[in-house]
Amino acid sequence: MIERLPPDPRMIALPAELRSAIAQALDKTSETRWMNAARALSEQYRACDDTDAAPAVRTHFDALGYAALLMPATYAQLYGALNAAAARIPSWTPETMLDMGSGPGTALWAATVCWSSLRELTAWEREPALIALGRDFARASANPVLRSTRWVQRTLQTPAERGLRFDLVVIGHVLGEIPLDDRSAIVEIAWQLTRGMLVIVEPGTPAGFAVVRAARDQLLGNGGTTIAPCPHDHPCPLSNDWCHFPQRLRRPEFQRRARGAPSPWEDAKYSYAALARFPPERPVWGRVIREPTFNKAYAEVMISSRDGVVRHRALKRDREAFRWVKHLEWGQTLEEQP
Repeated sequence: MIERLPPDPRMIALPAELRSAIAQALDKTSETRWMNAARALSEQYRACDDTDAAPAVRTHFDALGYAALLMPATYAQLYGALNAAAARIPSWTPETMLDMGSGPGTALWAATVCWSSLRELTAWEREPALIALGRDFARASANPVLRSTRWVQRTLQTPAERGLRFDLVVIGHVLGEIPLDDRSAIVEIAWQLTRGMLVIVEPGTPAGFAVVRAARDQLLGNGGTTIAPCPHDHPCPLSNDWCHFPQRLRRPEFQRRARGAPSPWEDAKYSYAALARFPPERPVWGRVIREPTFNKAYAEVMISSRDGVVRHRALKRDREAFRWVKHLEWGQTLEEQP
């Protein structure tokens, strides 16, 4: 059963079956071992720069540390991006999906929440330990589609088989974790595999945004059409800034222990680009790309629009306009210019 959203509409939680599967896997082993693996993995990620490959997840304990420490926030980021893309194409019903660099299958869980139409899932992953753990997690689901996921051990640089196509292709938290020289080739392979929509997701940092921005430029050059977040197919107009969005997550208890973070929730920030071989169903004028700010004189919001980046300000004496800006949500689409 998929967990219902909490009363706070901004907040999500891991699907109950996934949360339970992770907790049970952790309970079967020494807490010291998986906690040490989580800390070591965290230190390796912090030490990586833009040209490094991601830390290897070689052992079962490495995989458990990854699941405890990183999987919840990664799920939130992937869900936020996929859900935003799905909102722009509500009548689209993908049936097949490829998750490139799947890890323990995080994007599979997020995608099946966003699209109940999915019938066949394929996961490509390099590390056997992550494949084994991902299979175990998928078996805990009541969803037969997740349970029957086709897992393939392979690197993403391997050329795609001729004629292989998927309605939905996801590259989540992958491009930024591989050497710079390999990224454009992987984006090209992913686009060749895409029958419908390709979604690229990275952490919501300047470095993550730069990775997404370069991939989006490449896909636009190959004839892709932007579904989200941009309301246009022009190059990104941001200068000395980065575009990212938050997805609020209710932290599971094991993640709080792994992070040493007592807060019951976090805003998982992500940058993303969703491009397709078809247009969005309805054009929008803009999208809110920062949380609105306000003071005693005015409220202001930053919008990525068809006309470029716009800072819209409403004076407090115009109560209706002030209240409207103040209550806009970060990531919200605007059909018309205010």
